[in-house]
Amino acid sequence: MEILRVNNLSKKYGKGENEFLALKNINFSINKGEFVCITGKSGCGKSTLIHLLAGLDKPSSGEVIINNQNIYKLSLDDLTIFRRKNIGIIYQFYNLIPNLNVKENILLPLFLDKRTISEKRFNNLISVLGINSKLKSMPNDLSGGLQQRVAIGRALINKPKILFADEPTGNLDSKNSMKVMRLLEFYNKKFKQTIVMVTHDDLLARRCHRNIIMKDGKIINDIRK
Repeated sequence: MEILRVNNLSKKYGKGENEFLALKNINFSINKGEFVCITGKSGCGKSTLIHLLAGLDKPSSGEVIINNQNIYKLSLDDLTIFRRKNIGIIYQFYNLIPNLNVKENILLPLFLDKRTISEKRFNNLISVLGINSKLKSMPNDLSGGLQQRVAIGRALINKPKILFADEPTGNLDSKNSMKVMRLLEFYNKKFKQTIVMVTHDDLLARRCHRNIIMKDGKIINDIRK
């Protein structure tokens, strides 16, 4: 079942002689439960693409349809609410709130929506993440690998329809990179979590179901395994 569709998506910056086309008429779709990697050399447009897919930036033209909703037809406030309820986002640099502890950072999306979570589900999540003993710790007291696990927990707490990860291992060593990848693989396999991940790591890309390869703002290959 299709969960995401991209129609003629383009993004340009600047005007006149300074105009730069970062994305050029991108088209593809993703089905529920797929684990998709977007790869390509630096500057190819992969991070621009994932920011548009996640509703973090506005395209110059084209559509992004998630769970049958054209997200760029929503008002800014409605898009913010839609993202919180349907989209999980993991960043390279974690983006944790420094004055909130681990538990508070993970539960933040629920606080914003004035929602609660069962204690059992929360405990299951932190157990899978391996951070049971770190709930009262502050982000700055954690290693990079642990901070990224907390960020993954925050992204998954709302049971998102689709999880976007922008270079989630780019700030980690190889050992922690593989730990993060295995966590994502576990959620994809056990819970059929749809994941779209930008990575420059060929080893990680080879573990995904599908590899969308970009060059100069275009998709040049789409490999299904």
